[in-house]
Amino acid sequence: MNLGAYPGITLAKARELYTAAYTLHQQGVDPNPDKEADQPELDSTFGYYAELYRVWALTHRSAGYNTTIKYALKNDILPYWKDLCITDIKRRDAINLLERVTARGAAGQASNVQRTASVVFDYALQRDVVEANVMYRLAKAVPALKQTYRDRTLDDTEIRHIWKEVDAGPGDAVTKRALKLILVTAQRPGEVAGMHRREIQGDTWTIPKERMKMKAGDHIVHLTPTALELIGNADGYIFPTNSDVPHMTRNAISNMVSRMETQRNGISRDIGKVKYYGLPRWTPHDLRRTARTNMSKCRIPSEHSEAVIAHAKPGIQKVYDKYEYIEEKKEALQRWEALLLDILN
Repeated sequence: MNLGAYPGITLAKARELYTAAYTLHQQGVDPNPDKEADQPELDSTFGYYAELYRVWALTHRSAGYNTTIKYALKNDILPYWKDLCITDIKRRDAINLLERVTARGAAGQASNVQRTASVVFDYALQRDVVEANVMYRLAKAVPALKQTYRDRTLDDTEIRHIWKEVDAGPGDAVTKRALKLILVTAQRPGEVAGMHRREIQGDTWTIPKERMKMKAGDHIVHLTPTALELIGNADGYIFPTNSDVPHMTRNAISNMVSRMETQRNGISRDIGKVKYYGLPRWTPHDLRRTARTNMSKCRIPSEHSEAVIAHAKPGIQKVYDKYEYIEEKKEALQRWEALLLDILN
């Protein structure tokens, strides 16, 4: 069983993959997700199928996705469903589980729990273990699941404000560079946070498919002079940490933006107040949306801008059109950099 290539798969991740595979092997189940052979159904519990799916996802889904399902299972699903027969879990049980999460004010986590439990049921459904996915279509029963889309973009004044305030405000220099690079390159915060020197050749950054959201293929990003300045000349991970985690995480960038104000002029009267560098609430992902919006302002064709941000081509086009728009993406990011510098100046 191939666990992946080092250093794309770290030693810690390899140990995790090995432990999960060995656990299944001890249960008489072949852990290799690429094999077509039928596996014996030695267990009927939700926890069993959750583990089978988790092992499959480790090699087929992004690190961020795996982190989400790991904690949703650990904190909110397995404590209640681990030993339940998966065929005995009904929609009422699903609603009770989600309402338990929303009762503590964690509406966002309720969506994570719903999606995680749903993919486990889908896995069991494909193996003909259950007849239906009890997690489907619960938004009316649990209103907190209703999907909302953020549409926050920063205008020119806010871009100038943030660029200066990030430099002057709290937070470490590494995280500040990562935050700015999201705006310059229009890439996802998690992809920027995990950038490694081996992915960079001259002014080209190749994000391997293993780190992409949909894992559809490697994604090539042109690095403008501003981007290269933010990246610097360091070897290894471009945004390292001092902890046992080898590189910065998406959450670390988000936490710096939505930091809690704990003291002002030595007086703790502002404890609990969330600060966003002096602006109404915004997130690192809003910087990506801001860059994409400004590409339209630059009159860049939509298909070129969508290629920059690695959105999948619509419908049947993604099957027949394999053109990667390398030069068009380069021109789009150059024109966006020119507009950004004009805004900042």
